[in-house]
Amino acid sequence: MNLLMSLMFIMSFILLTLNHPLSMGMILIIQTLITATIMGLMMKSFFFSYIIIIIMLSGALVLFIYMASVASNEKFKSPVKTMLSSFIIQSFVVMYLYKNNTIYYTNNLNNNDVISLIKMFNMITAQMTIMMIIYLLFTMIVVSNIVKVHEGPLRTSIKYE
Repeated sequence: MNLLMSLMFIMSFILLTLNHPLSMGMILIIQTLITATIMGLMMKSFFFSYIIIIIMLSGALVLFIYMASVASNEKFKSPVKTMLSSFIIQSFVVMYLYKNNTIYYTNNLNNNDVISLIKMFNMITAQMTIMMIIYLLFTMIVVSNIVKVHEGPLRTSIKYE
């Protein structure tokens, strides 16, 4: 758990240094996998982490397809100095957290309180969950009706002769 939290912290700093949308999407996918793993380890079931992975990866796939069609020939430029300074700062922060045993205390708290699915779906939160499901279904239907299917792709392909 400590390693995953440290990796999540490092990925957040790396995301700040990137400027290309495809590399940002890759970091977002990695952070989604780490978050889902942490959530699965904290709960008794990996069901919600599986759902989060499916939702986030489908959204990242849509973003990837959009960016690949708009900026297909753009080159990656990695700022070496910024990445190196970011890595050094992250290393100092992780060493500081290990030195002060902050990560040990958070790990001890996580082991004592295991979240169960019963706490998430009780009578109090059931109405909110049903409303969110209805809202997402309504939004999906509206977006499907708004999108013009016969218009074609965002960027038309150029035919070279």
